Amino acid sequence: MNASIEIPKDSKVYLNKPYVQVFWSPINKILTSRWTGFCTFDEIKAVAQRIIDAVTLEGARKVLYDAREIEVLDEESQKYIAGAFTKEMIKAGIEYSATVSPLDVFAQFSVDDIQSSIKIPEASHNKFFQNVDEAFSWLLSK
Repeated sequence: MNASIEIPKDSKVYLNKPYVQVFWSPINKILTSRWTGFCTFDEIKAVAQRIIDAVTLEGARKVLYDAREIEVLDEESQKYIAGAFTKEMIKAGIEYSATVSPLDVFAQFSVDDIQSSIKIPEASHNKFFQNVDEAFSWLLSK
């Protein structure tokens, strides 16, 4: 199992809930969200808005989604992430995103469905990784 992301001391924390942590690293200029467990559609949508706000406030261009510990997502959440959320992230300034794949096979099916549903050409700069270190290194290279 991969080591979990620790929130760096110099980071600005936007959310610290049992199911998600969202933080900005001013040194690496990467916005990170770490997901744990199950989230309802309303929780997903509220967190997504907070992420978009953080992107706008920080002028973020890169985002890391650590989905290793997330559980399966309902169809409404999948459609929202693949559609409206992705469009808003691009509009807010995100150029590169890295997603660390879930360990749970059913959650991975959810992420696969999201990936195959994204039809926005600008979203082509999203890559999927099996571990956090590779995802983080890729984002740093951009």
